[in-house]
Amino acid sequence: MKKRRDYHLYENIIYLAKESWDYDRRILIFSLISIVTGIFLPLFQIYLPKAAVDLFVQRADLPQIAKTLGFAAGGFLVLQAVNGYVNGAKYFLYNDMRNVFLQKIFLTSVDCEYSEAENQRSLEMYQRAIDVTNQGDMGATSKFYQIVPGLITSVCCFFLYTGILSSLHIGVVLLLLLSSVATYWFQKKETAVYERTKDLFAKIQKKLHYCISCGSWAGKDIRVYHMQEWLKELMAKWQGEGNKIRGKRGRQEFYTHIMNCVLGFLRDSLAYVYLIAKTLQGEIGAGDFMLYFGAIVGFSDWIQQMVRQVSGLRTANVGINDLREYLEIPSEDLRSGEVKMPDYSEGVEIVFDHVTFFYAESTVPTIRDLSFTIRKEEHIALVGLNGAGKTTLIKLMIGFYRPTSGHIWINGVDMNRLGKRDVYALYTAVFQDVLIPPFMLDENIALMPKQQIARERVQEVLKKAGLWEEMEQRNITLDSYMTKLITDDGILLSGGQQQKIMLARALYKEAPVLLLDEPTAALDPLAEKEIYEKYEEFCGGRTAVFISHRLASTQFSNRIFFLKEGTVVEDGTHEELMERGGEYAKLYEVQSHYYNDGAKEGGEDDACYE
Repeated sequence: MKKRRDYHLYENIIYLAKESWDYDRRILIFSLISIVTGIFLPLFQIYLPKAAVDLFVQRADLPQIAKTLGFAAGGFLVLQAVNGYVNGAKYFLYNDMRNVFLQKIFLTSVDCEYSEAENQRSLEMYQRAIDVTNQGDMGATSKFYQIVPGLITSVCCFFLYTGILSSLHIGVVLLLLLSSVATYWFQKKETAVYERTKDLFAKIQKKLHYCISCGSWAGKDIRVYHMQEWLKELMAKWQGEGNKIRGKRGRQEFYTHIMNCVLGFLRDSLAYVYLIAKTLQGEIGAGDFMLYFGAIVGFSDWIQQMVRQVSGLRTANVGINDLREYLEIPSEDLRSGEVKMPDYSEGVEIVFDHVTFFYAESTVPTIRDLSFTIRKEEHIALVGLNGAGKTTLIKLMIGFYRPTSGHIWINGVDMNRLGKRDVYALYTAVFQDVLIPPFMLDENIALMPKQQIARERVQEVLKKAGLWEEMEQRNITLDSYMTKLITDDGILLSGGQQQKIMLARALYKEAPVLLLDEPTAALDPLAEKEIYEKYEEFCGGRTAVFISHRLASTQFSNRIFFLKEGTVVEDGTHEELMERGGEYAKLYEVQSHYYNDGAKEGGEDDACYE
C-alpha cells in the first residue's frame, strides 16, 4: 500500500469542486450566488442607516425619503430572499453529496484487491472514511460546502470594510487587525487541544458505544452471567475518561471565549472613542458616523468569522484527507493478463507448487511450502483443526491473494499470468457466511440485474436444490423479496433452506470448479448430511473442493487432504487414511465417538449421519 498523501487545503477545495460539478453543478452555481449576495447584504446593512441619517440631516421631503429608502429596502429584501433560497437549495444538494461519497466508498471496497479489503490498515481507513460521511452537518464534506463560500464572502467583505475604514484612519484598521491576530492565536490553541485529544476521545467513545450496544444483542448472556454491574462500571469508567477530555477542551474554550471578550471590548471601545471624537470635532458627519460605526462592528465580525472558518477548514481538511486516502486505494485489475485462460472444457486441474504465504502483518506463514495436485473433475475434502490454513488455501486458489513464494498452476499455466476476471470465472463458491440480500428470489439466485436473469433456469436450479416445492407450499414466487430488511412482507428462511439457496446459486453459475468453505457449519449433522449429498449429486463434471470441520461429511470425496500448520500432512481416501491410523484417523475417532454417543442417546437420526 502506498504512503498516504496529505493534500493541502486548496487541493481539497478543488477536489470537492470537481466532484460537485460532476454530480450536480448547481452546488457550485448556488455557492457563487450565495457569495455575491453574502457580500452585498452587509453593505446594504451599513449603508442603509447612513442613507437614512443623511436624508434626515439634509431635510429631504417625505416622497424622496420613501423613494430612496424603499428602493434600498426592496433591494435588501430581494437579496435576502435570493440568499435564503440558494442556501436552502444548496444544503439539500451537498447533503446528497454525502451519499455520493458513500457510494464511492462502497465501490472502492468491492473494486480493490481482496487483500486490501481484509488488511487491518485498510479496514481502519474504511472506518475513518465512513465516519467522515456519517457525521451529518458536522462531517468534513458538509463543512467544506458550508465554510468555503462563507470564507470567500468574509475575505471579500474584509477588504471592502478595510477600504471603508482606511478612509477614516489606517490606525483603526491596524488596531482591529492586531486584536484579530490575538484572537486567532487563542483560537489556534483551542483547535490544538481538540486535535491532540481527537484520537483518544474516539477510542473511548468506541468502547462506550460497544458497551451500550451490548443490551441489544447480548441480553441473554448479560442476564445469565449477571454482567450488568460490570458493564455499568466499564461505562462509568469510559464516560469519566471522556468527560476528562471534554473538560480539558471546555476549559480551553472558556479561556478562548474570555480572551476574545476582553480583546473585543478593548478593540471596540478604542475604535468607538476615536469615532465619537472625530464626530464631535466635526471631521465626519452623522451619516458617516453611522457608516463607520457599522463598519467597525462588521469588520470585527468578519475577522472573527474568518478565524473560525479557517480553523474549521483545517479540522475538516483532515477528514477529507481520510476520505481521499481510502478512495485512492487502487482498483483491482481484472482484465490484464499475460496469457489467455487455457481451455477448460474438459475440466480444470489445479496444482500448488511449493506455495508459501504470509499475511501482511504476520511473521509466521499461514501456508507453508504446500504442494499438491487436484485433478480434473476430482472432489477434494480439506480438513484440519482451526487455524490449519484451510480458508487461506481457498483464497489463494481463487486468486484473492498471491503466494509469497511458489506457484499455483491452472491447467499448466501460472495463475499469476492470467487475468483476474478469467480466474474468477472458473469458480462458484459457497462461503461460511450466508449471503441473502433483501432482493427478490430470482435476483438472489442469479446475483445480477433482473433483466439479465434467465428465470426458467432459476426455477430449474431451485428444483434441483430441492427448494421449489417448499417455495410453492409457502406461496413464494421468484418475485418474492427475501428477508425483512427493506420490506415487511419479506421471506425468512431456515438455515437448511438458506443452504439450498446457496446450492441453487452455485448451480446457476455453471462454473467448472465448486468451492465450499464450511457452508454448513451452523447446521445440525443431519441437515449438513442432506446438503452435502445434494452438492455431491450435482458436482458431476466439476472439480470440487470441500472444507468441513465434521470429518464424517467428507467420505464422498475422491481424496482428503489433512492440513496442519499450513501444509498437507496426510493425503488419501477416507479408507486409506483410516488404515494409516494417523492424525486424520485419530481426529475422526474422536468425532465418531461423539456421533455414536449421540446416536445412543438421541436415536436413529444421529446414527444415520455417520
